[in-house]
Amino acid sequence: MAQPEPELQIACTKPHGALARMLIDLGIRVVAVVEDEGNVDRYVLSKRVAVERRTGNSFVRGILEKTLFTSAVYLREHFEVPVLIVEGEVNYEYGGMNPQAVRGALSSMLLLYGVHVLATPNAEETAAVIAMVARQEQVGLPEISLIPKRKAADLPDRQRRVIEMLPGSGMTLARTLLQHFGSVQRIVNATEDELLALRGIGPKTAREMTRVLTAEYDAVDTERDLEDAVVEDHSLLFPQPVELVDRQHYLYADEEGRQFLDLVFMDVAANEVLIVELKRGKLTHNHQDQLVRYLDNAHRSKVIGGLLKQGMELRGVLATVEECDLKPRRRNVSVTIVDREAAIEVLKRRRAGR
Repeated sequence: MAQPEPELQIACTKPHGALARMLIDLGIRVVAVVEDEGNVDRYVLSKRVAVERRTGNSFVRGILEKTLFTSAVYLREHFEVPVLIVEGEVNYEYGGMNPQAVRGALSSMLLLYGVHVLATPNAEETAAVIAMVARQEQVGLPEISLIPKRKAADLPDRQRRVIEMLPGSGMTLARTLLQHFGSVQRIVNATEDELLALRGIGPKTAREMTRVLTAEYDAVDTERDLEDAVVEDHSLLFPQPVELVDRQHYLYADEEGRQFLDLVFMDVAANEVLIVELKRGKLTHNHQDQLVRYLDNAHRSKVIGGLLKQGMELRGVLATVEECDLKPRRRNVSVTIVDREAAIEVLKRRRAGR
């Protein structure tokens, strides 16, 4: 069961404005941030990303009043990724502004101040862009395949495309390999010496091809992979003996959908119920807030609520394979970095046992 997306949070200087209401309608929590440099329309998405919004007219006014440049300095000095959104059409007649001056101000944002400039046609698109940047910054970028997508013409074309992805290969060498061995499977099963026998394949290419085709897959690709590894070997998370109570444990339903806990353990010796939330990427405060919500609602689970009524304590564990410096905000929350190589070895053993 897919996990619901963690709640996004944006701090802005106009939390009661129309754009803030649009963000709230998109399911984002909006909080106020106090600025001391004037009537700016700014959205802080994280410690490193902030977006300043200016309509076409306010952009021109910012040039005339110089506030555009003071804001750019502030953004550059306080945020690693400063962004300026220019919304709607720029009215060059506003204030008698020369179009070249407007274009110069736009280019200076990028070249002199290091501010990324985006253009949107209206407030709805501005809200959508800010929401997308916040989601990618706070939750993570979706993985993008680097393999160009095109429709294969026929079966031979599909076969060539598979072999083209091997190290040192391309269309010509793929054809040579397929003509020599006769099938993709025979190429996969070929030895390094057999590959070396072909013209155009040197020792390095043959060695790399063989390594790619025969090496054991070493990766933790998804949260489900990490969950499988922890279920297989509890010691990845806990040095002490624990008992698995449930995985993907249904907790409650709200406006965002059904809420599930990744793993629930019981530490009999410590008299604790352990709620585990797993993440493959770097941990964020939003992840910790998600776990805290689960802890606050754990009594709504019949199983967990029953254990709590028996006098057991409740503790949350936030875990990932990525290094991070997130500090727990609650005494009953701990942050654990799972040894990636150890998790991979568990997954290998699990594959071998199937």
